[in-house]
Amino acid sequence: MAGVEFDIKKDTKRKGIEPTQVKSIKLLTPLEKGSDNDGTGKNFNQDGAVFGKTYKFIVDTYTHLPPKDKKKIKWKFKYHSLSKNKWVEYTSPKTGEEYSLYLNEKDICGRTLHIMAYINDEESEGYLKVWHHNRFRFFDRKLVEKQAEERAKDPWKVKQANSSLCGMAALYNALIKRSSSSYLKIVKDLLRTGQCTIGSYVIAPHPQALEMYDVNPQKTQDFKGMGMFEVDWLVLATTRSKESTSNLIYKGKESGRMDMLKAVNWPDMLARMGKQVGGFSSSTAHGLSYNSINNKKRILSGRIHDYFSNSDLEELLVIDGLHKKGRHILMMIDADMIYNKSSYSSLADVFNDSHWVVYEGGLTFYDADKNPTSDLEKAASVSFKIFTWGRDPQTGKYLTLGGKWENDADVQKMIGKPGLNIKSFKSNYYGYIEMY
Repeated sequence: MAGVEFDIKKDTKRKGIEPTQVKSIKLLTPLEKGSDNDGTGKNFNQDGAVFGKTYKFIVDTYTHLPPKDKKKIKWKFKYHSLSKNKWVEYTSPKTGEEYSLYLNEKDICGRTLHIMAYINDEESEGYLKVWHHNRFRFFDRKLVEKQAEERAKDPWKVKQANSSLCGMAALYNALIKRSSSSYLKIVKDLLRTGQCTIGSYVIAPHPQALEMYDVNPQKTQDFKGMGMFEVDWLVLATTRSKESTSNLIYKGKESGRMDMLKAVNWPDMLARMGKQVGGFSSSTAHGLSYNSINNKKRILSGRIHDYFSNSDLEELLVIDGLHKKGRHILMMIDADMIYNKSSYSSLADVFNDSHWVVYEGGLTFYDADKNPTSDLEKAASVSFKIFTWGRDPQTGKYLTLGGKWENDADVQKMIGKPGLNIKSFKSNYYGYIEMY
């Protein structure tokens, strides 16, 4: 009819008809299991989305008949960002009855996704909440954070256990003493997003070791064999994996000598990481060049040097002085030192027995009669405190995975009177890294 205009909205209201809306949506892609994050470390019943996968959603029901033009259906998602401390929203340029979401935003890990499909009102139409697992989805967040808080309070609880990650353990022991808050941030970021950025340095598994994200502390046999606490593996193994070379990829599992070799921490690497990861302004290696280490292990020349020279004992005095000034000292030794055994076998010891510890003071030299002495020519034994293997430097006690306290008799002998035989110290000492 000429000259007659219709207002569709008013007309539908007069007839008691409301515009159709999206009533509900559903997820077509199956979710996957992950930790319940309940503090037990044993339950994996929580369903959630996984980083790096695509999830398909579809409109399930409408308030009325489906719209003739499906392109009117819009999609949107939002989540609360921990890193930005605000809600982040994203409206898809794609419209229609179906929607595919590729989850490649690390910041969404460990957060709840709010998915919306709507025609007129995003606040009141189709809505679905989906949990997005932490990047290390089988690691119990409450348990890991509890362990991290314990280490922030007592840095000596960092424990490499049966792994070859002593260098990483020593580095983080020093880092926690410098800044426990920095350590806690590394733990939280790694667990949730799979990486932690410190300046220009990014801690994350090597690109060829991404299977580390799927390690299950309760089921992965290689992990269980290492005997590590969850937080220690998460931090130490991931940090070391980052430093892998192309032909020695460390994947956080040690089932043989080759795997252990991949975890070895070389002096130059550790000194560099003192700045990049530890946040120290200065990190310098002393006496740890290849030639210096090689000379230490020469069966004949090494013995002759240690018989006629007290240079290692003099260096120990320097180390003690630096420690008293507040410097963090990472000592490279052979583990035989802790067992009070002299060792001049071969350079192969560097690969098999080399060990990083942190000097903790309490230096005392004893003469042959077990009396304290300041005369190095008369010194027959020496005692001092160290951080190693998650032992309390003051007592030699340590906590087992089962929650029991045990005594390490070798460490206790080392820190007590008369300590180590001088030959045991000299033959197993290489040098140190000074961080401050």
